[in-house]
Amino acid sequence: MKLNLLTVALAASAAVVLLDAQARADCGCSGTPSAITSDSSGPCLRYEAPSGSSNDITFRFDKAYACGRYATGEYFVISENGVASITTITPEAAGGRHGVDVNPSPDGPQRWDDRLDDHAPPISLPYAAPPGSSVVKYVSDNPSGDCDGAGEKSCGRFAAVVTVIDAPPADPSTTFRPPFVGTNKPVLSTSTLQTQLLSRLQAACADTPSLETALAWTRHLRLDYTSHSVTCDLMPPEDALPDGRPWSTDIWARDTDVYAWLHLADVCGAPPCTPEEDLAAKFPVLVGYVQHGIDIWGVDKMGASLFRGGGGNGGGKLFAYAFAATMLADPAMLADLSAVDTDRFFETASYYAGKNGAALWGQPVGSEEEYWADFSDQSTRTIRDPYGYIDGGFEPGGWYQDNTAKPTKYSALLMRLMPALAAAWPVNKDVILSYADRWVDHGALTQPDPCAPVGGQYGSDYGPDGSGECISGSGRVPELDGSNKDGGNRERAMGECMWSAFRGCSETCSCPGQSCESTSQCGDGKIEAPEECDGDDPGSCPAGCVPPDQPNGCRCVAVGAGSGTGSSASSGGSSTSNSAGGEGDEGGGCTCGVAGRTAPTGALAAWMAAWAAALHRILRRRRMVSLTAG
Repeated sequence: MKLNLLTVALAASAAVVLLDAQARADCGCSGTPSAITSDSSGPCLRYEAPSGSSNDITFRFDKAYACGRYATGEYFVISENGVASITTITPEAAGGRHGVDVNPSPDGPQRWDDRLDDHAPPISLPYAAPPGSSVVKYVSDNPSGDCDGAGEKSCGRFAAVVTVIDAPPADPSTTFRPPFVGTNKPVLSTSTLQTQLLSRLQAACADTPSLETALAWTRHLRLDYTSHSVTCDLMPPEDALPDGRPWSTDIWARDTDVYAWLHLADVCGAPPCTPEEDLAAKFPVLVGYVQHGIDIWGVDKMGASLFRGGGGNGGGKLFAYAFAATMLADPAMLADLSAVDTDRFFETASYYAGKNGAALWGQPVGSEEEYWADFSDQSTRTIRDPYGYIDGGFEPGGWYQDNTAKPTKYSALLMRLMPALAAAWPVNKDVILSYADRWVDHGALTQPDPCAPVGGQYGSDYGPDGSGECISGSGRVPELDGSNKDGGNRERAMGECMWSAFRGCSETCSCPGQSCESTSQCGDGKIEAPEECDGDDPGSCPAGCVPPDQPNGCRCVAVGAGSGTGSSASSGGSSTSNSAGGEGDEGGGCTCGVAGRTAPTGALAAWMAAWAAALHRILRRRRMVSLTAG
């Protein structure tokens, strides 16, 4: 009965979209695929801004090209004779505001707003866009004044992208938009999403995000891609960000709320919810987060850095990348993730194992001499301890370590709750997990420390001893050992609640409702634990498996995959049920598709997209009423 009610709700939501589309048949696609519709000025595609119609983005074309929408709701256009000609985009670029670019580079220049560093003029219109073009439009915030308005910081209000391709995807409603950066445009499908990895935990957290909040934070183009350590803090448009906060670690901290929400039960509109209803509610949010991770993958493919210095300006980017790669189980994406340059991401550059095996904080951003100079200068930089004994910076436990401690803690819990994510994490998973526990239980680490404190003559009384070690003494800042225990200025009530409820049981993957499943990817030519067969060897797979030359056809079932103690169908829509210590799928094997995967496809995916679009319009109308009332 509840599933029937869900169908009715989806149908009603779709009806809202269809009625709205009939009332505003201008500037859109009449179907997917179909032809671009027209208003009185000609063929056009429009993106509606949550902040109001004055910030809407409208792309205009010289003809009604074939078009459609990706799973995210974003538009694509099919070129004719090798081009799709864009005549204008409004708001029009002028006066160094409201810029436009094609396949922007994280290394710059940026063409959005001349109040940001490394600015260059926007591309000229009309523009004959060839296939493989991601045409990105930026709406500047407060264009006649400063970027830093009351309670705000970004120079941007809204952004959107139209992707030009030479042929429509086989099923646009289940196809992710390719990365908007660079020229690498992979085709990835929502049908490969490993939804069995999402738990259905019961948590009574007071500040649990609502479905509306989760959708609002994941629906729009974040444009958070630049390598620039200052511009990154000012560029992302506020309409696409949690609470409109553009600083990377603010985004990261708030995102952990919604990542945690994806692992909860009863998140549908009318709890208690079935696994199918929960998955339907989660699915558009999951698609939004995975799309963001795909965009970060695009940045990584270009060899660009998202580290952005030691201040947390790049915090959370690797988490989004790893989450997307895990959920998609795409071999190419997972391979790139496993091979990341550790200096290019904040999470891999900031947490490392010291000489005594302790998990330490600090960045490889300065020399030994600069490290010691920071004690005298009291610099906010947090250069790693060059000797590997204590946390970095002149004041361990403070400054940027304090800024990033809480989202690091919450991310570590999310990795424990989702073992497949922890398994996919590159390089320093164990260090991050250990660091989070140490921060909660102890705080800053400055003891034991064999180095002399600053005082007297550098090189004689303190500092380097000339043999690769420090001049011995009683410790540099022993009084700070244990300071700021479980502190942090980006604390989230949701994260604290989740930690209290699930840190203990997540250690053994025994939280009621926790998904302990893993993914194994066939087709790499190897039979690896927990695989029992591999798609590159047809003889090793049972009859009925898709041949290995068909991508994503043959997946290996993980031995021992299952659910946390006391759970039943704990993954989003999975019917697998295992008692503690039991084996999933009776010993594993190779199947066509991923065991337990219930990613919606075809008509169901289309219903979900319609439902999400309807909710988006409701949110926008509420925002408009609020703005009018204000």
